Amino acid sequence: MEAETRRVVTALGDINVDLGFMLPHFPRENDDNPVTAVHWGGGGSGLNMAVAVGRLGAIPYVIGRVGNDLAGSFALQTARAHGVQVSAVQIDPSAATGLCGIVVTPNGQRSFLSFRGANVYCDASTLTPSLIRSSQLLLVGAHALLDDPQRSAALQAMEIAIEQRCMIALDLCLPAVRVARRLIVRLLPQLWLLTMNEDELRALLPGQSVAQALDSLIGSGVRHVAIKRGAQGCSVASADGRRLDVLPPAVTAVDTTACGDAFSAAYAWGLAHGLDVSQSATLANVVGALTATRHGAVEAIPSAAEIRSRLSATIAERLWPDRTSG
Repeated sequence: MEAETRRVVTALGDINVDLGFMLPHFPRENDDNPVTAVHWGGGGSGLNMAVAVGRLGAIPYVIGRVGNDLAGSFALQTARAHGVQVSAVQIDPSAATGLCGIVVTPNGQRSFLSFRGANVYCDASTLTPSLIRSSQLLLVGAHALLDDPQRSAALQAMEIAIEQRCMIALDLCLPAVRVARRLIVRLLPQLWLLTMNEDELRALLPGQSVAQALDSLIGSGVRHVAIKRGAQGCSVASADGRRLDVLPPAVTAVDTTACGDAFSAAYAWGLAHGLDVSQSATLANVVGALTATRHGAVEAIPSAAEIRSRLSATIAERLWPDRTSG
């Protein structure tokens, strides 16, 4: 039972249905923009992170809220189909399920048009403390810090995690840095892991280089920090003084949706399961890069077999000791 409990990971964040539009160029105002392809599926930071850790061997749960509508039914069906436990997902009687329109240009870069809907109304009073107490990791998508009551639910979940010595990983997003920067700064000493991309870094710590920011964040009490840098891989730091830049595998990116969520979940899982920062960064780079090779969010996250095939035997055997790395 103890080994089983160690594999439980809870992700708290948005649960959406994504509608992706592949365009030859970014839309211009008042233009009539052609779409070359459309993709729709499950998404949202909470669901994406839960699916990613599930691929790596976790028993994933997601905490969030969907509407009592067709989109909500689809999101829950998608979660279950990808192995995510949804017993902690709340059903809102009136608010619609969150929807995200995603514009993807030919180089794979994406822009979001987000309707947060029922996500905002995730209610702290219906949290399941026993779930968090049984979890090894609490993964928090920073969209959950934007608005109450979801923000209060996230903060309460983090308080429970701290009491139970459950490790907390926070993945930033630009809207949260813009709206809740002071709150994020106050939370830093409580975080086991903080992840962000370079745009989020610039918003959180204006004027600081990546190296300066890593030192600042570790100095603020965060135990581990990872900066996602796209084609340059990542820069990571830990409280033991390690600082590394790690390059990603070479892939052809078609859609970077969910890459950051997948990276953050994988980095957290690697560290939690005994990989060092270099090995964890390698794992996270592989998971993020492979996610970029196909369209969508949940559906784009690679399988365990795909991930293992891109890792060294040393890393694969640590993560999946009962399987071969092939």
